[in-house]
Parts: sequence; C-alpha cells; structure tokens
Amino acid sequence: MIYFDTNVYLYAFLENIDDENQQKKSIECLEKALQAENLLTSEIILYEYAFVAKKLNENPTQIDQNLNFLTNFIQPSHDIYTRVLDILSQKNFYKNSFDVFHLAFAEKNGCDSFVTFDKGFKKLQDMTNMEIIIL
Repeated sequence: MIYFDTNVYLYAFLENIDDENQQKKSIECLEKALQAENLLTSEIILYEYAFVAKKLNENPTQIDQNLNFLTNFIQPSHDIYTRVLDILSQKNFYKNSFDVFHLAFAEKNGCDSFVTFDKGFKKLQDMTNMEIIIL
C-alpha cells in the first residue's frame, strides 16, 4: 500500500496551484497507485484537504467531489494515538503532530511507502521502516 500526504492530493486536485510540475508529479503518482489498487487514506487527509481547498477558494462542488472520491480509500485510525504520542515525545515533534499522525497511520496500515512534497518528513525517516519519498 501507498500513503500520500495531503499536499499530493492538493496538487493533484486543485485548480489554483502554484507549481504545474508538482501537479504533474502528483497526478502521475495518484494514477499509478489507483491502477495498482494500492491506495490508502485517512480521515485527517479529508479534513486537511477540505480546509486548504476552501482557503484557496476552490469550487465547493469540486471540493465535495474530491472528498467523496477520497472516502473510497479510507481506513479507520484505531489506536494510532499511542504511536503518535511515542514519536512526538521521542522526536520533540509536537508542532508537527499531523505529520506524525500520517506516518503512524501509514505504518499501522502496512504501507510500504509514504509520498510527500514536505522535506520535513526526512526528520522522521529514522522512526520508521517505511520508505519516505520526497517528490
């Protein structure tokens, strides 16, 4: 399984983007994962996506369509909090709690890789056996 950070979905779905190259990479990665039936997402992705999309003045109908699409790949986040709290404590990463949640969620659900544009995830590579891919 593969887990994409929210920023990958944002670049793939939004009309108001600042980097066409990142949009192209996001779409290619998403299409590849869909073809392989290898995609997983969490509820937090939905919330982050909705927040940023609205902040960027995306069309509410399009936001709803993208949220509905993403719900097809959601897995529940049972008992993730213990791993999140462990990483937060070990890495003093309190200000990055959502990033830590994404990592722990992907681990818990057996993902092989985590894909993001956020270089800050490099700081978490030593906390997981999962491959962190920075696009």
